Amino acid sequence: MIRRASRFVFAFLGMSCLALASPVSAQTKIVDEIKVGALGHDLKFLGGSKEKGADINTELLFTSPSFLKVIWAPRPHLGVSINTHNDTSHAYAGLTWEWSLFRNVLRANDAFTAGFSFGPSFNNGLTDTKRNDRKALGSNILFHESVELGYRLTPMHSISIYSDHISNARLAKRNEGITNAGLRLGLKF
Repeated sequence: MIRRASRFVFAFLGMSCLALASPVSAQTKIVDEIKVGALGHDLKFLGGSKEKGADINTELLFTSPSFLKVIWAPRPHLGVSINTHNDTSHAYAGLTWEWSLFRNVLRANDAFTAGFSFGPSFNNGLTDTKRNDRKALGSNILFHESVELGYRLTPMHSISIYSDHISNARLAKRNEGITNAGLRLGLKF
């Protein structure tokens, strides 16, 4: 399990390095923001809780390409959540929509924000099991959805409450999804 989780980390770091080292990045900003946080794993919401530990979550949000303006300019993202108890970890990709709800509330240039995302995820969990300490996910490729409420302290720094969910939307025989939630810190470039 640890080897599989470390593959997620190395794949994520490799993709991140490619994005940051791109020759185009000197001319245009490719990576818009990085978010890092700690999440409670497999919370008793939208299903029973079986798996243990916490997740360390890291996500790269890229600058929205101009062709996505027709769908409200979501930012593409790549992320990874590594479980600290050697239960299910997952890597994910997709699109993130985020809006500033209120600006200049507590100080100049601050904002309360809300967002959601959607895309595929790839996990190292069990697809079919009768164990009472692990989820039967039905597939190692699942849907990944998230919601986030945040406070942008400055134009560069934010803190947020984040929750994500992975499941196969009942497309497989087994569909014990996993819901995680916690806090994340953001740094815009």
